[in-house]
Amino acid sequence: MSFSELYGQDGLRRALTGKLAAGTVSHAVLFCGPPGSGKKSWGLALARILLCTGGEPAVACGNCWSCRQFQADGPPTLFRLKPQGRHLGIDQLRRLRSRFYLEGGRQVCLIEEAELMTAAACASLLKILEEPPPGLHFILLAGRPQQLPATILSRCQRFTLHPLSSAEILELLMNKEGLSAEKAQLLSRLCKGLPGLALQLAGDQSFEEQLAGAAEIAFKLAAGGSPAHELLSLADAMAEREDLLFHLELIYLVCRDGLIFLLCGDESLLINPAQARCWAGAASPAGLERGMDLIQKAVQELGATNVNRRLALEGLLLQLQRGFVLCRK
Repeated sequence: MSFSELYGQDGLRRALTGKLAAGTVSHAVLFCGPPGSGKKSWGLALARILLCTGGEPAVACGNCWSCRQFQADGPPTLFRLKPQGRHLGIDQLRRLRSRFYLEGGRQVCLIEEAELMTAAACASLLKILEEPPPGLHFILLAGRPQQLPATILSRCQRFTLHPLSSAEILELLMNKEGLSAEKAQLLSRLCKGLPGLALQLAGDQSFEEQLAGAAEIAFKLAAGGSPAHELLSLADAMAEREDLLFHLELIYLVCRDGLIFLLCGDESLLINPAQARCWAGAASPAGLERGMDLIQKAVQELGATNVNRRLALEGLLLQLQRGFVLCRK
């Protein structure tokens, strides 16, 4: 994969191409961005160029031995590390360290979720970064670079991946995945400009079912009348979902569509026009606005803290139903 095959990130593409052409790419490069932003794709594209033996300085030739190996599992001169469990430990780095110095030549070590390195692993990496063997490049990928030690950050050439525009996501989904304009438009609204998430959703056969389930919960809460024990049971079931945050975001999207419909009265603006009858008389714009705010805060809290998921969801569902009912009066 080369830079030309990747969508968007024109500023990043120009910066990397310029540094490669000038020979000023650091021996340690850090790609930052949220999960799904394309860090791994850009990291592998850079690794392919750095290991290429037959192309221009900023382009992989596609024909040399190293480039051909990328069509399979990658050349043996590409070392890949990622966390085993919750951390990336020093033993994983130690197993490779001797090879860095003994084998020599062009080598790239790609470290995924680098912020999950233990303190000992960070210290070991820092020693290599201070005196790297000739030809060795490190490419670090991090969603939360602020968790990396300042000593490592200071030795990295840092590049940040930004969310793609809706037009770029639509082009990716329609040209690469062959999706219809309608489905591509829907997924572009959900993926927040993250191409990895867009492609994941495009290949998820259960997506339609997930969206329908989220809509059912939104309508149930908006209609009111569910006894407390029923909402508590629902919260308990939702707390077990591995995709909880995405599930809540789907509920948020359904509520957002309902708000737009109630304000504009245009059924074509809904994900599913048949949902118009579910919103008519079941909720008020004020109730939906308040509900969306509660969902957004819950997503932020659940994603950034170790709050008890079940208790957080119990409070959220009870507040949502109560808010819908009060705002409807």
